[in-house]
Amino acid sequence: VRDGFARCGGDAYFTESWAPVKIVDTGFGPARDDGPPEAVVTRPGDACWEEAKFRFRSSLTVLVTLVDHLYGSHLQTANFVATAAQEQLSPGHPMRRFLLPFSYNAISVNDNAHFNLVAPSSLAPRVFAFTDHGLRMAFAAAPRLMMTGGEVPAEEGGPFLNRARYVQHLKEKKGIDTEFHRQSAKLFTAMRKFVEDYMACYYPTPEAALADAELMAMARQASYQLGHVAPAAPTAAAGDLGYDAVLDLVADFMFTVTGLHEQVGAIEAYV
Repeated sequence: VRDGFARCGGDAYFTESWAPVKIVDTGFGPARDDGPPEAVVTRPGDACWEEAKFRFRSSLTVLVTLVDHLYGSHLQTANFVATAAQEQLSPGHPMRRFLLPFSYNAISVNDNAHFNLVAPSSLAPRVFAFTDHGLRMAFAAAPRLMMTGGEVPAEEGGPFLNRARYVQHLKEKKGIDTEFHRQSAKLFTAMRKFVEDYMACYYPTPEAALADAELMAMARQASYQLGHVAPAAPTAAAGDLGYDAVLDLVADFMFTVTGLHEQVGAIEAYV
């Protein structure tokens, strides 16, 4: 970070009823030139508890804004699917018409983000405390920090583009079961049903959809690009994508640019 600014850091721990237990912060202590950073543990009632909470909320805001919002929602998912639809689907294709309300203005918004938020000396580098090198490191780490299903390795059943399956995985394998995840699974499931019903109007069978060269080219391009940025995201060569994977891909895009974007894009309401 730049001189005069505090470093980011902090992991908050809670009870099952969401009462705070402690904050473990590796950015609170003195910076080291080598070796792991020193972790400072702060608990409720400690002299630095209020400062530790403020540091955690501030660090979380930076993480969510940079990784989940700017990178994950805009520069990754919205960018990949919107450009794949533009490049692979003809103007009158039913899937291009279907995606339009969800991809509307995405390319212009991302173009503005490139010049106003990503470029050196633009708004984001001035708002965040990172040095230019620190910001480049943060963007480079963003794909590994995304927690939306693409990080789950194959040996654990992943990677997931199906949000409902990912939420179930988190509950069964990680013990994570929050209201946000439960509601996000319901929204994804409704959106996936919407995609499936819409496609049934144009394709009498799943095989007919898979025989649509334009549709599959769009799905393969988006999936291929996702496979090169997320640690365990699905990659797809020609012919590898099935009908369910196409439904998951489109529904995941819809969920990301609506419900998830609303959550990570309004983080100030929660911190």
